[in-house]
Amino acid sequence: MSNAAARLPLPPGPGPLASLRAYGRNPAVYFQKLFAEYGPVVRWRGYMDMYLLNNPDDVRTVLTQAWPRYTKRNIDYRVLRQTMGEGLVTSDGEFWARQRRLMQPMFHARVVNGFDAAINRATADLAARWRTRPADEAFALDREMSRLTFRIVGETLFGAGIEEYAEAVASLLDETNVNPKTLSALLTLWPWLPVPGNRRFKRHLQLLDDIVYGLIARRRASGEQREDLLGLLLAARDEHEQPMPDRQIRDEAITLLLAGHETSATALDWTFHLLGQHPDVEANLLHELQQVLRGAPATAADLARLPFLKQVVQESMRLYPPVWGLSRRAEQDAEFGGYRIPKDAYVVVLPYTLHRHPDWWEAPERFDPARFSPARSEGRHSYAYIPFSAGPRACIGIGMSMLEVQLVLAQLLPQFEVRTVPGHPVVPQPSVTYRPRFGVRATASVRA
Repeated sequence: MSNAAARLPLPPGPGPLASLRAYGRNPAVYFQKLFAEYGPVVRWRGYMDMYLLNNPDDVRTVLTQAWPRYTKRNIDYRVLRQTMGEGLVTSDGEFWARQRRLMQPMFHARVVNGFDAAINRATADLAARWRTRPADEAFALDREMSRLTFRIVGETLFGAGIEEYAEAVASLLDETNVNPKTLSALLTLWPWLPVPGNRRFKRHLQLLDDIVYGLIARRRASGEQREDLLGLLLAARDEHEQPMPDRQIRDEAITLLLAGHETSATALDWTFHLLGQHPDVEANLLHELQQVLRGAPATAADLARLPFLKQVVQESMRLYPPVWGLSRRAEQDAEFGGYRIPKDAYVVVLPYTLHRHPDWWEAPERFDPARFSPARSEGRHSYAYIPFSAGPRACIGIGMSMLEVQLVLAQLLPQFEVRTVPGHPVVPQPSVTYRPRFGVRATASVRA
């Protein structure tokens, strides 16, 4: 940065420690209000200095054009490493680049689309259970979706049924899927501290390690070669023909297990909830599913003939992006919108606010899947919609997540009318993911 640029002012924002209560209630909504008041570049001095960006051009700079200068060497990823180790989500630099190159072939469309049968089997088993439940019996939809996606990722990742561990993993997620800057999360950085939260965290993490290392050992001992993701991780070789160490396979497997199943489950929670609130949209989607599928489950090949299904999922992820915020550390001074972002600053990009930016979204709070039709998408900034991040560090599992969510909806919606229980609060909780704070209590009645 030039000397002149170095003299630029810091971005505007509220005073120190302003509105900590509003931040605590819902930081995504609070930051949206800050952008409305101060513009697209904001400095918030709360628990720590945060530099918030809400201009798609600036977001493109951070995530794509100058991405090596915005690293994951910050407090959020230090906390996440306590669980995920050096997996793709948390690693950085050349090590991350090597791992990404090794793993990218595992997420080729040919491989991912081959998982449609496993997704449909798991969904069919869930549908069979739902048919035995009384129509007015309320259940925890969020837990059902979490168990379903956990089974799917277990079969596609490990080639094994691991549903018996679903509740244990759900407990671990309750421990880890919190704002990384909360006290309980920060304390995991010092696991030797004798506090109850750390003891629970270590117990759950040990169970997760036992599961994953056990699966690795059994696969190695069997000598079986399979094209599930664990088989591909075991078979991967770097440029020196060296395999991944078991610890790295563990880190990548746990990252895919936790991140993969939680984000898809959250997307399904919100989509069912939104469709229940908008029966006209649901009716249009059901018509498309009936016309194309005629009562059969969808396959990967069918999805090209189901454009409105994809638009529904895209719109659900616009309003409720599974990952609502992305943070980076600025490795050098930078300029955005005439303001200076200092070296080592904590930089925040918010899919939640970008997805509601009035310059790019008409009536942004309205659930309107047709806004993703080709005609209405034309001219929209490509960085105004980033539910899976963007640039070189975009989520490697985009194709898998979209396949999974669409196939589950395509099979369950024609069979069941899913409705949130009246009076149950379905409100967001911005933690690592943007999940329902109190879960989703729902009923599922069989359609006539």
